[in-house]
Amino acid sequence: ALRYLKDALAIDPSYAPAMALAAYCYAGGSIQGWSSDVKVDAREGLRLALRALELGKDDGNVLWMAAYAMRRLGQDVQRARELAYRSLALNPNSAIAMAVAGWMEAELGNSGKALELLRRAQRLSPRDPRGWFIASGMALAHVVDGHFEEAATCAQIAVDQNPRSTIALRFLAGSFARLGHKEKATVTLRKMLEIEPHLTLEKLRTRLLGIDELVWSKVAEGLRLAGLPE
Repeated sequence: ALRYLKDALAIDPSYAPAMALAAYCYAGGSIQGWSSDVKVDAREGLRLALRALELGKDDGNVLWMAAYAMRRLGQDVQRARELAYRSLALNPNSAIAMAVAGWMEAELGNSGKALELLRRAQRLSPRDPRGWFIASGMALAHVVDGHFEEAATCAQIAVDQNPRSTIALRFLAGSFARLGHKEKATVTLRKMLEIEPHLTLEKLRTRLLGIDELVWSKVAEGLRLAGLPE
């Protein structure tokens, strides 16, 4: 995807949607653990996101993709949240912008608002190809509330749709562990580590610096119980 986006920008260096989508790709690679050089990719992704915002500030799709990149690469949840809501103001029926905003609320500990947004996104687009992203956000919101049965159900939906989502697998493993389902937690964590074999709690924390400390503690405790190394 990045190769084609670079080709697009070579043809039109001021095409904001391609810049924003490239930033989104860098962010996705970072959170999945695919980046070969996290700092270099973060720098390039943020550069593209900021330039896209300059050129496409009235494009709702540019705004939500830049929001995602700001969150994942810049660790700036508040700025990302603001951009996601600006995207929604331009297009109130955008399920993906709504899902991004819901994620931001969950990471800030606002689980009620997060679930409100994510459930609405699900109703707007019940067959969304990124339904796993919506379900994963709902899993996080339920983890924040300490509702681990509901978190496991949502995370399982996400894994069923996208078996290689390490985010969904982490929520599923942590929820199983918190419910006392040790064997299920171990198997799920093993699947996640097959995709990202060198992940530790410390490395994960560096990716999630912008989230609320209480949210992190709840996520970390589940993964610790599931067996993720410190």
